[in-house]
Amino acid sequence: MTNSQVKQAIDETIGKQPLMDEAFVQKVMQKKQRKKPLPFLQPAIVVLLMLAVGAVLYFTPNQTIQAVEIETSYLDEHHKQLVADFYEAIIEKDNNTLAKLSTVNSEQAYKRYSIFEFNNPVEVIKTIDTEKSITLFLKLQANDIEYLDKLVINKEAGMIELDVSQSMTLYTENVELPKEFLLEYKEAPYAPVLENFELDLDGAKVQRVNEHILYQIPTKEGTWRVLETPEGKLLDLNVASDQPTLVITGTNDQFFIMDTLANDTTYIYRNKDGDYQIVTGQLSYQGVTTYATDFHEEPVLIIGGEEPKVITIEDGQMIYANIFERANLDHPSAFYHTESIGPHILVEYSDDSQQLSTYYSFTEKEIYTDQRKIGLLEAKPEHFNDMSIANRYNDQLIYIFNDNTIHYRGNTLSGELIEKTYTNIQIETRDNQYFIIGDDGFSWTLTRTAPRILKDEKGIEYTVPIDLDDLPGIENNK
Repeated sequence: MTNSQVKQAIDETIGKQPLMDEAFVQKVMQKKQRKKPLPFLQPAIVVLLMLAVGAVLYFTPNQTIQAVEIETSYLDEHHKQLVADFYEAIIEKDNNTLAKLSTVNSEQAYKRYSIFEFNNPVEVIKTIDTEKSITLFLKLQANDIEYLDKLVINKEAGMIELDVSQSMTLYTENVELPKEFLLEYKEAPYAPVLENFELDLDGAKVQRVNEHILYQIPTKEGTWRVLETPEGKLLDLNVASDQPTLVITGTNDQFFIMDTLANDTTYIYRNKDGDYQIVTGQLSYQGVTTYATDFHEEPVLIIGGEEPKVITIEDGQMIYANIFERANLDHPSAFYHTESIGPHILVEYSDDSQQLSTYYSFTEKEIYTDQRKIGLLEAKPEHFNDMSIANRYNDQLIYIFNDNTIHYRGNTLSGELIEKTYTNIQIETRDNQYFIIGDDGFSWTLTRTAPRILKDEKGIEYTVPIDLDDLPGIENNK
């Protein structure tokens, strides 16, 4: 049937008057006769669209923050990833992830880190690993200036703790130890008195110390130590670890209570007014020795650790000075540690890549001075005439100088005795160093770092039995 015949049939059926235009019928018939697309073309079109969208996404710049890389050999992979995820959550302002990693206030954390760039690996400068936590110091960069960030990983919770109120310090690799430490003495604090308080002594250890009683009471936080005075006062000595405690008494007016696990030492002194003053710090060994100086009325006690102190008695009161308090130290005090060598101190700086150390001596009551500055460390060949040198940390390892020979005696790890003799020994000196050579290629360089302390090229320290400047028959330029 042609288009004209269709039109005529419709017109005849409806009426004699034509109701449809012939051009319209032509258009309708053409649409009706259009062929349907082949079935396989629809999925092909979809595939082409997906490829086009993929190409657009591939060549579009990535808007995701680059993963933060943590550079260190002092953390396991789990803790490295924890720190990386923490920084990434802050960069992306991902509240949900940050809440799983840390208890820090998110808005404060975002503000704290807003200026820093994380394009390069974040380097861990120092780690302090303890039973319950890992303290990290990390180098961050902003506008070509480097800062130190401090994070603490709580091992039990598996989360990061951050003190957002603590400002970041500038980081420098050119570390220098101070030439001197200026000391400011203060009155030691008083032990808190427990008023109208009854002790729960269930499971407590009770120990009589002269006319006093020491109570060690178990708690969830550790052992709570309380000292009862002859007058019946209860003094709160704070909570310590659950390890054995050693009590050393000098007189009835002073006590040293040592925590044998942490080497924390609590010095308690009953002053002239009958009140009890208290200072806590760390000793490098389990023993208490006080030293007389030319600058203090009474002997001094040197407490080391990260917060070293000089403690003494003046006019019947216990006073103390924080050695680092007024020092202009590069980096936080956690990078520094002290040991006492008699009334002298050894100050050590340590991060995870470098170490420095220097000895200091009193030149005034309020001043510890670098011994290299005051010229006490001149080396002389005569210092080793009939002299013995012992390993500072193992006094069974001994070198004896006599008649141009060195006799060595020591024990191996299995306990086997070793003895050697080095002959034709010659000693030359320059400044504070001894250059020692002998037969069979023997060579040893020792550096004098204190009146009785020597250090070799490997960093091993040795002691001599007498101040080398006090040897008879040797002229010293003090």
